[in-house]
Amino acid sequence: MENINLEDVRNSIDQVDSELMKLLSKRFELTEKVGIYKAANNLMAQDTIRESEKFDKLILLSEKNGLNSEYALKIFRCIMDMAISRHQEIQGGIRGTETSNGQPDVGTGNLTPHS
Repeated sequence: MENINLEDVRNSIDQVDSELMKLLSKRFELTEKVGIYKAANNLMAQDTIRESEKFDKLILLSEKNGLNSEYALKIFRCIMDMAISRHQEIQGGIRGTETSNGQPDVGTGNLTPHS
């Protein structure tokens, strides 16, 4: 068994986690724009054709990077489900309410659980 410094490895994991959070934040910023576009153009919150294409690409990417594709798909299913849920919220806001300046109320764009 390789001799490792556990603290160093954990610090490296923490750095990777930090980068993952930055990337997830950016991804959700982009999916927020998609959700607003879909709502404004009366498109469905969920695009199963796009999802199927995305999952095909994710399988290839996971295999290329030595990841278990089943694990990768589970992670991305969760991420996509959160984006779809947010798109549904946006659609409800655009169809249901407006802000004081007459613009659609699309909420905060925060994909954290609401209390």
